[in-house]
Amino acid sequence: MPDYEDIFREMLFKIGLNGDKERLIPIDHFGDGYISMFVMAVIQAIAEENEKDKCLFLFEEPESFLHENHQEYFYKRVLCGLAEKGHQVIYTTHSDKMVDITSPETLIRLEFDKDKKQTIKTFPSETNKVNPLNPKENKDIPSEFNSYIKNIEPNLNKILFSDKVLLVEGPNDLLVYNYLIKKKAEELQNNTSKADPVKLAETHLNFNNIVIIPHHGKHTAYLLAALCKYLGVDYYLINDWDFEATELNIEEIGKFDLEKELKGSELYTSQIDTKKGMITTNWKLIKSAENGQIHFNVKKLESVIGYYNKENKDTKEDKNPMKIWKTIKDKYKTASDIGVDIFPESLERFLLLKENEKEKDSVSTLLSEIPF
Repeated sequence: MPDYEDIFREMLFKIGLNGDKERLIPIDHFGDGYISMFVMAVIQAIAEENEKDKCLFLFEEPESFLHENHQEYFYKRVLCGLAEKGHQVIYTTHSDKMVDITSPETLIRLEFDKDKKQTIKTFPSETNKVNPLNPKENKDIPSEFNSYIKNIEPNLNKILFSDKVLLVEGPNDLLVYNYLIKKKAEELQNNTSKADPVKLAETHLNFNNIVIIPHHGKHTAYLLAALCKYLGVDYYLINDWDFEATELNIEEIGKFDLEKELKGSELYTSQIDTKKGMITTNWKLIKSAENGQIHFNVKKLESVIGYYNKENKDTKEDKNPMKIWKTIKDKYKTASDIGVDIFPESLERFLLLKENEKEKDSVSTLLSEIPF
């Protein structure tokens, strides 16, 4: 009798496009992506048809050869569908479309340890056991938060695949800091590399596996900071202070260790109710920061870049991104124009933008010897 594998190799699948049964085309005439989808559909059909037996499915990077728009469909329709029917599904992936960061209990995160020269498990860990996005474990999480954040921020899952995460407040912050980082990186490349400084600056974040994620609100910010800590991912927070420097001092709030101490202080009780909430949220953000990795733009980002000013009163509440883009291009022509009021040294260190940092595996060092 022939082996099962021999029988399988001899099988030939043919496809009739749009229901055409007269002209069947061998499946190997199609691309790898189509073949992958077909094989997965067959697997799903077998699993759905079998109500009694429960199977173990193992996949190695099922996103391979799949169009990007099909990856999330396959994850939700096939992989999640199999699991919901009681089958066990284990797979490896490099695609942020094939995971759900708001359900970290289903994840194992691996990364390469540069010191040990081997792959290690970084999540789950023994130190951080409380899931900040689980309402049963965290009373501060708003109702429907997980559904909200996944809908408003489509790049959230990229956190899982990054070494460092820069959490900024919104789209305009993303616009401004992407531009400023490129200017800073270009200066670094000019000083350290023989390669094209502009191209290297544009890929600085990519090469160092750093991602910028808008958090879309301060309450969301400290929850995402807690999520990064839970997952073992290094992070940096950037937010608007929302108070004038003369009105409320950052150091004054930061000195309180407990929330009840803050709320019992005259600094807090003397404020109107709306500002009390803002003070509490800013305090939570300060306490969420690891190793001082937080920056506040005072009073707002638009004020710091000079878009909000006394001469231009019409811009008081205007956040037109095209006008902001023009403002920063006019103001920050070189890296030397970028002050610590918007780009502190702690942010430069976090983003590996300082020449003499210990992280000498960054793009500026690794490519400095390449003769092009």
